[in-house]
Amino acid sequence: MSFFKDVSLRSAGTDLLGFLRTSGSHSPWLFLAACVPTAIIIYTFYLDTLEKAKPPPREIIYVESWPLTRSLEESKAFIAERQKLKDQMIAREKEAYKAFGRAVGMDVDRIEREAEAERAAQKNRQTPPAGATK
Repeated sequence: MSFFKDVSLRSAGTDLLGFLRTSGSHSPWLFLAACVPTAIIIYTFYLDTLEKAKPPPREIIYVESWPLTRSLEESKAFIAERQKLKDQMIAREKEAYKAFGRAVGMDVDRIEREAEAERAAQKNRQTPPAGATK
């Protein structure tokens, strides 16, 4: 803090004006050439802070609402329809992964057969033998 006690803006401005008056005719142009890039950089930082200060846009979440008078059959039909759409989406995703695997040179059919055999073996291990009680 001891450095700044001897500094004043009035003295700095007087010094600058005195230097510009006593120096040659090229001094104002050099001064301007030194100040313009600095001013552009400072202005760019200022614009950047204005942009970053804005909050992100709100995320809108839509929630389906059903009337209280809906029947159980309507609910089950809606659930079945949604499940069908989900199954179709999963099937399309699976086909896309298979196409990608074929594109990179993988034997997708062999991998699927091995996975199916592993699932069947795991299912056989989990199901108790017939006649066994828990």
